[in-house]
Amino acid sequence: MKLRSLILAALVAAPLAHASTGPLKDKALALAASNKDSVLQLSATVEIEITAGEMPTKKEERKLETIGCVINKDGLIIVPLSTLDVAAAADGRTVNTPQGPVKLSAKSTTKEVKIIMPDGSETPAKVVFKDADIDLAFIRPEKTEGVTFTPVDVANSAPLAMLDDVIVLGRLGKDLNREPVIMTTEIISIITKPRSFARIGAPCLGMPVFNGDGKFIGFGINRFSAKGEDSDQGPSSANVILPAADIVESAAQAK
Repeated sequence: MKLRSLILAALVAAPLAHASTGPLKDKALALAASNKDSVLQLSATVEIEITAGEMPTKKEERKLETIGCVINKDGLIIVPLSTLDVAAAADGRTVNTPQGPVKLSAKSTTKEVKIIMPDGSETPAKVVFKDADIDLAFIRPEKTEGVTFTPVDVANSAPLAMLDDVIVLGRLGKDLNREPVIMTTEIISIITKPRSFARIGAPCLGMPVFNGDGKFIGFGINRFSAKGEDSDQGPSSANVILPAADIVESAAQAK
């Protein structure tokens, strides 16, 4: 599934954010003023290899942009792994063809990553850790001299709670000058199995999410259907919030 298709699916599947007023609006504006630069676009060059059954392997190189969140002062950034490893959702799945069911083997290799800073400059970076179970990739800049990062305070966190007001900080794509985005909405569902996630009433893939008090509550990732549950159109995905505690636990392994 292509990155553009993943983002479009998330936008279509999520209800629209609602307009905020009063204290929530004030908190959202204050949070954006202090943390708008915590959300950054990254560019990556990815090589994709796909083999369908006995057919020859096809390779292609693709340049893409994804969005991520800075989580410490050294510039460690989290992004949804599925926006970089774009072949993972297809690997091991069976697709129907005119010749019958065919099993796919797919692999992505990230060859180059650059962090696009708020002023438009680019900082070389690398993937230092992947946590496929929770759709996270950790990106670290190759050098930090002369570069200032604005991290989200992930330690100042709160648990997910049904119908809590939330604030989402994002950033638009290249075609819209990568301008900062602020959205307010609420938690509309808590998923408890196979692990805890939340759904909110706005798109949030690759974006940090805060409660109405400005505490960090999680990060937007993709949750894919289990292999073997595919529709004719391929694997389905849902944009969910990964809780803050899971992010902190996974980040401890990103050396």
